[in-house]
Amino acid sequence: MRKSTIRASIPALVLSAAAAVPAGSALAASATQKYKGAAEQTQWGPVQVTITVKNKKIINVAASVGSHTARSTIIDSSALPILKSEVLQAQTANINQVSGATTISSAYIQSLQSAINSARQHRSLK
Repeated sequence: MRKSTIRASIPALVLSAAAAVPAGSALAASATQKYKGAAEQTQWGPVQVTITVKNKKIINVAASVGSHTARSTIIDSSALPILKSEVLQAQTANINQVSGATTISSAYIQSLQSAINSARQHRSLK
């Protein structure tokens, strides 16, 4: 009976220790954080980028796009993976636009920069 009481109290200690970590500490810096950029309006609908940051690096990029037509859906589906790859490699919004997808590329980069600015304000990125 005593062993189960000890096991039950361990998660509570772990949770209270995690809550006590100061925001600027090394432990807090290793936490995964998500930052949403501003929704940028295009003629085909809004584009909004969300970045995931860990250890002051962008580890994932996701984009929400409003596709207006079947053609824009096709363009988006080919452009978004390229843009994501560029961001993960460059770790900035200073990336090339995708040829043939200028509108979504521009909106993506603007939203991305907004997300990066937010992460920098929270000191999650350099």
